[in-house]
Amino acid sequence: MKRNLYLVLVVTLFSLRCFAQDKIYKKNGDVVEAKVIEIGESEIKYKIFTDQEGPTYSVDKDRLTKIIYQSGREETFKSSLKDETLYEDQSKNAIKINFLSPLLGFTQLNYEHNIKPGRSYEVSLGIIGLGKQQKSEEYTYNGSTGVGVTEVHKRAAGGAFLGAGYKFVKLPNFIRSGDKYSHVMQGIYAKPEVIIGAYSQNKYFYSSSSNSSADKETVVVGAFIINLGKQWVLGDSFLIDLYGGLGYAIDNQDNSNIFNGYGGNHFALNVIGESGVGLTAGFKIGLLINKKKITK
Repeated sequence: MKRNLYLVLVVTLFSLRCFAQDKIYKKNGDVVEAKVIEIGESEIKYKIFTDQEGPTYSVDKDRLTKIIYQSGREETFKSSLKDETLYEDQSKNAIKINFLSPLLGFTQLNYEHNIKPGRSYEVSLGIIGLGKQQKSEEYTYNGSTGVGVTEVHKRAAGGAFLGAGYKFVKLPNFIRSGDKYSHVMQGIYAKPEVIIGAYSQNKYFYSSSSNSSADKETVVVGAFIINLGKQWVLGDSFLIDLYGGLGYAIDNQDNSNIFNGYGGNHFALNVIGESGVGLTAGFKIGLLINKKKITK
């Protein structure tokens, strides 16, 4: 009987001892059974639970995911770079324009919204035809008359395209305690993007008389592009976005027996021949909007 009582007492004390330890969970997956001594602004000090007379250790908060205390209370930790409270006073929305697009025959408007540090989504609308009229020159030689003629062809395109992408902003290789983005919407990024569009334009082709004839064609285009770029925020109000992209693209354009200089040129998107390779590039400028006011 006494023997059983001692066994119950030992098991109870062991259980209480296990329950009385704090557990420190590190980002690398390690779990430290410890006695937390001090919680500072940037680090935690603790002793190993089985050696509480031994040395005191410290670890940066940025290396931890959480601590479960002996009382059962749980405290979680975020990397300071990803702590959303650091950016409460910064705008999370921007409107942008592809600055050079009107010179290329279209106008592209963009809206970007920051979801959290390091993540944004961006949507775009391109109005084809709202910009400088595109033209190309073709030299036509008439064999019967022996006379060559230079013809100027107007593209006369009109239509629209839509784009939607998700932006991943690059994090530093090493994060020091207290680090933060200078602005939550600034940095080097990768942005997978889907683009779809449709427009009509003049289609010039060779007629039987060796003179050019014009017809209207409707072009439909789609693409999946990976864009790489960098965005700068100036004065918490103005931004610059420089990017280029590569990916898959398709269109319904038939380039046989035509001459127009526009084959594969779909304004914000270019398709390289019949390869199915799509290219994008741009230089955007914009303004930050809806800045949140912090009351103190």
